[in-house]
Formats: sequence, C-alpha cells, structure tokens
Amino acid sequence: MIRIMRIGEKWEMIRLLVDSMCDLPKEYINHPNLDMVSLNVIIEGVSYRDKREIDLDRMNEFMKQGIVPTTSQVNPGDFIEYFEESAKNNVECLYLAFTSKLSGSYETASLVLKEVIGRYPDFKCKVVDSLQSGGGVALIAVELLKLIDQGKDLDYLAQAAIKTIPHSHFYFSIEDLNWLYMGGRVSKGTAVVGGFLKIHPIVSVEDGELKIIGKTRGKKKAQKTIVEKVARNITGYLGQNVGIAFTGSLEPVEEYESELRLMGVNNIEAVPIGCVLAAHLGLQGTGIYFLDMPPEEIFKEII
Repeated sequence: MIRIMRIGEKWEMIRLLVDSMCDLPKEYINHPNLDMVSLNVIIEGVSYRDKREIDLDRMNEFMKQGIVPTTSQVNPGDFIEYFEESAKNNVECLYLAFTSKLSGSYETASLVLKEVIGRYPDFKCKVVDSLQSGGGVALIAVELLKLIDQGKDLDYLAQAAIKTIPHSHFYFSIEDLNWLYMGGRVSKGTAVVGGFLKIHPIVSVEDGELKIIGKTRGKKKAQKTIVEKVARNITGYLGQNVGIAFTGSLEPVEEYESELRLMGVNNIEAVPIGCVLAAHLGLQGTGIYFLDMPPEEIFKEII
C-alpha cells in the first residue's frame, strides 16, 4: 500500500521500490518511503512470494529434505499495480532492480513502465539496474533512502544509484558446491571433486553476474580470503554500516564481526539472505558487503 502525503493541491512524494533480492538492515525495512515487490520461490509446484509468503527458515526446512527450489522473476501484475497506483496519486518513484543479468525483473518493469506512462504521460518514474544482488543492492538502497530524507529529486536519485553501483562490494563463501551445480553454475564433476576436497568457492556479483572469484580448501581459509578482500577495499570508509550476510550457522558471522572490529569497523549488522538467493547458494554460507568510498565522495560530481 502506497503511503501518500498531500501538500496543498498537489500530491508530493518520492518513493523507492526494491524487490526481495534487496537484503536491507532492520533500520530501513519499514522506512516510510520504501516499498517492495517479491520474486518467487517455487517448491514442489507451489509458488511463494519471497519475504512475504515464505522466509529463510521455512525454505531451509524444505532444502534440508533434499527439495531443490526454483525461482522466478517479479510478477508483471505487481509492477502494473504499483506503477498505476503511483501514477494516479502523482507519486514519483524509482525502482532499484536486482541485476538484469540474473533476472528478468528489470526488463519486465521497464516494459510495464513504458505502458503505464502511455496512459499517464505525466507520471515520473525511473528504473535502475543495480547490477547487484542481496546486500549489494541494499547498500545502494540505503543511500537512496537517506537522499530521499534529504529532499533530493528523482533525477538526483537515479544518478546517485548509478554512481554507487561500482563502489558496492559483496563477497560470499559457500560450503556446498552441489547447490551451485544444481543451479547450473558449476559442472557435476566440479561439485563432486570440490565436495571431496572440501573446496569452498567465494562468489561475488561483478558486472551484474554471479561469478566464482576464488576457491579455498576449508571454511577458515575461505573466511580469511574474504576478510583480506574487505581489508584491501574498506580503509577509506571505516565509519559505514557493514553487513554480514548469512544463511545457516551464525558461528562464521561472529568470526567475521571480530575481524571487522579489528579493522576499525564498529557498525556491523548480520542480515539473513533472501530465499531466492539462498535457493542458488545453499544451506550454509556467509559473506560481507560494504562500500569502498564515503557517499559524499561518490555523489560530489552530481549536479
């Protein structure tokens, strides 16, 4: 439901729309200018809307039984309903989409928006491809919500989102290669050998694609590799809120938190990943997401 405020004779508000691939910290989940549409998780023929009709704990119960979930993009009807309601109430909006290289949601939203603008030519809305996933999308979304609170206009928000994308980093390690195999990311042979050798792949979303950027033997080495990657890139912005993404055990979360504090990071929050992301990454994994530069530096060239 869109919340609206009337000022004189004009409805004025800018809203941020995200999808369920955006794993926001608790502080921002109920932000008054935020709305969410859900991707879908399909389990044994039943479709559930991510973060609305199913949560991570429930989905993990299915996965522990050997059930392999599949996923699908946001339903077009959800975009139609949202954009039309916004247009009717003169509400401007920006949809920050999960990377277009892993989902059709960005393209669907763009097509729907074009149709809605055809019926409501004064409607102002922008669709931005985050080229990110999970916590990486959340990093951008949080900065946009801060800018909305500051009264920035829609064009400024779109530019800010685009400029933040290359400064958003999300590194995640996986304990079971079989989930990457079932999702078509690695071959069966790689999964079998990797399981035998206890290989832990490290994944990251780069240029919008989920890529394996490293492989280590054992959980501790995987965590050490991620910590080293973070340490090389975070030194210019230690005062930020850093997210620790997880599914499964919280033990690695506590270890990451200790390492981050040794770097000088004090604002840390553990955030469970969404069901759609977990469907591809498996039952156990952890990672860190952060910006490599303060937002004021990123935005200083925006007019």
